[in-house]
Amino acid sequence: MSNGLLPIGAFSRASMLSIKALRAYHESGLLVPGRVDPHTGYRAYHSAQLIDAAVIYRLRSLDLPLDEVREVLHARDPDVTAKVLAAHEDVMRERLTRVERIVADLQDGIERPQAHTPVFVRDEPHQHTLAVRGRVACDGYAEFLGGAYAMLAEAVAHGAVTPIAETGALYPAEIPSDEPDDVEAFLPIAEPVALGREGVVNAEVPAATVAVLVHAGAYDDIDDSYRKLGAWVADNAEPSGLPVRERYLVSYGDTDDPSRFRTEICWPVITTEEIVT
Repeated sequence: MSNGLLPIGAFSRASMLSIKALRAYHESGLLVPGRVDPHTGYRAYHSAQLIDAAVIYRLRSLDLPLDEVREVLHARDPDVTAKVLAAHEDVMRERLTRVERIVADLQDGIERPQAHTPVFVRDEPHQHTLAVRGRVACDGYAEFLGGAYAMLAEAVAHGAVTPIAETGALYPAEIPSDEPDDVEAFLPIAEPVALGREGVVNAEVPAATVAVLVHAGAYDDIDDSYRKLGAWVADNAEPSGLPVRERYLVSYGDTDDPSRFRTEICWPVITTEEIVT
C-alpha cells in the first residue's frame, strides 16, 4: 500500500496494538484511521499515526483510563501529560495499598479465623416503605445509597412521614452478569403517603423468613460475611428467591467511625422445617 499508508494488519504489528484494539479505538474516536475504504470498510493508517499509537500503547500499559489517554493525545502538551500521569500515579499507589491490605487481611484470616456473629433466623413482617430505585454497578453502591438516603430524608422532612425502622436496601437474589444491578434503597414507614418528591416512591418489603448475620465494621470486607451467610444457607435452608435485604443499624448517619458500623444481612430463605412440611 502506497502513500505512506499501512493496512490495519501491518499497522497492528508496527504499533503492537491488536486489530481488535485498533477497531475499538477507531469507534471511540481515539485513533481514527487515515483512510477507510468506502466499499470494503478496510482500515489503513498513516505512518505518522504510529506516534499516537505508541502513546496509546504505553499509557494503556499503565492502565491509564481511555478518557485520560484521550486528554493527553488531544493536548499534546508535556505539562498536561505530567499532570495526568501524576494523578494516575496516586491512583496506582492507592490501588497497591489496597491490594496489600487485602493480602494482609486474607493471610490474617488464614492464621487467625475471625469470629463472626452467629447466624440466626427470624420472621420479618410485611413493611410499607419509601424507596428510591436505580440500576447500580457494584462499585457505585455507596454513591447511589448516599444520594438515595438524602432524597428519602428530604421526603421525610417535607411530608407527614414518620420512619419506623432503620434504612435498608434490597439487592437481587442472584448476580447474573457484571452489568449494573437493580438496587432499592428504602425507609420503613407505617403506611403509604402522598408524595411530591421526584424519584421517591411508595413501595413494600414483603414478609419473609430470613437468615440473619450482623456484619460488624466497615463495608470493605462485607463479602466475607456474605460468604459465611451463604454457607449457612446452603447447610440449613434454601434460598427463597426474594431479594436479599441489608439493614443499616449503625452507619454513616450515626458515627464517623466505620469500625462501629453494624449491618444486618437478611437472606430470605425456606427453612428445613418448611421444606420437610
